[in-house]
Amino acid sequence: MGVIDQPMRSCCPTSCRRCGGAGCGGPDGPGAAYCCPARFSNSTCTDPTQLQCKLPTHVVGCLNKVKGTMKKATEWSKPRENHSAKPGERRPHRACSCHGSLSRPYRGQCLPSFMIIGSQKAATSKLRWYMSRHPGVRIPKEENFHKGPPPVAAWDTETDPTLLTRFLDNLDDVCGTTSISGLKMPDYIVMSNLTIARFYSAAPTMRIVLTLREPIARMYSYFSMQLRLGWSPINHMGKNPCMQRRLKEIKQQKDDAAAARGGGGGRELSGGGGGGGGNGSSKSGFAAEDIMRTNLQCVQPCYGSGIARDEVWHNEDLKECRNIYFTPLVHSMYALHLRRWLQVFPRESLLLLRFDDLVLRPLTALQQLAGFLRVASFEADFKVEVGRANYTTNERLLQTGALTAATLSELQAYFKPHNEALEAMFPGSSFW
Repeated sequence: MGVIDQPMRSCCPTSCRRCGGAGCGGPDGPGAAYCCPARFSNSTCTDPTQLQCKLPTHVVGCLNKVKGTMKKATEWSKPRENHSAKPGERRPHRACSCHGSLSRPYRGQCLPSFMIIGSQKAATSKLRWYMSRHPGVRIPKEENFHKGPPPVAAWDTETDPTLLTRFLDNLDDVCGTTSISGLKMPDYIVMSNLTIARFYSAAPTMRIVLTLREPIARMYSYFSMQLRLGWSPINHMGKNPCMQRRLKEIKQQKDDAAAARGGGGGRELSGGGGGGGGNGSSKSGFAAEDIMRTNLQCVQPCYGSGIARDEVWHNEDLKECRNIYFTPLVHSMYALHLRRWLQVFPRESLLLLRFDDLVLRPLTALQQLAGFLRVASFEADFKVEVGRANYTTNERLLQTGALTAATLSELQAYFKPHNEALEAMFPGSSFW
């Protein structure tokens, strides 16, 4: 409970901007539980036209996040002092022509013609590198966007149209050229319905690209990489309370066992290699398998199978489920997320690329992508790096002891309905 002094920023659909607005009440609206005034007291909101009402816990959390986002957005939108336009610098009022039919101008710049939205550890960086070498494509590194406005705020052009301008400043300037620009952000797959709708509202012709990797191998590769980099899993993945508690318990058990053997604290073991060797352990004492099992144990109560209804999301009212969508296991529930994207973007705007093809048959995958983006084909002698066939797979994880048979079986059972749902969404496709 609290008071928000700025105008109400609802977590409702865009048609419901404030309590009592269009779409708030009635059988088709989200109702008073989701649409209340910004100022509220101890009473609970029971009617969409009621004033001085208290918001549910999960809505308060959402509003606080939006409030924080908009506070930062205000800072991003402030004019930069002593700033003078440099030769060729983009200006919001200049005329701008964009190449092809997948982009259009926005305040003197070209909107991206495509976005690579994920998934992490599924060759998105390799794909970006390949595309950056295409003569007709400009796609910067994702680090360019880390210090700018986040998409939740930037693509909300109704609230502040200048923020998208600041966001687009990180793309190469392709106005008046024969090139298109693209964006690679491998965690965009979990964007909310509202942000996806904002993408579409600003750039309805934009193409969406997703690289898919077998979910268990992807998770293991992700955790092993982070552990090798000295990352602490307890303070990662959105700080989900369930994950934090369980991992602290595991660490304590490991420390106690080490002390009983007369050793120091956590083990100092090398991380598992890309080929699935080792057990993925690190200086923190955790193994990738520890984190994967914990991830599964915490996700299951929040999502269940995750495919029972058209709209399935976790309940933020449950403390144990807060921020659970940041965890890599949830990122691997591909059908759950693609369903949201396909509710907004037409199916012909979406291309799924297999990780195996990008590693073993890259030129074939690149030619498919070039056709999808309506750019010239890659030259037959375009230099590609054909990866080794011994990258991480479930079979190698089992053979090397990186995962036990029990853990692998549990994960496969959980992902089975998700994988089946994905293939049902794209009939005739086989992803792994």
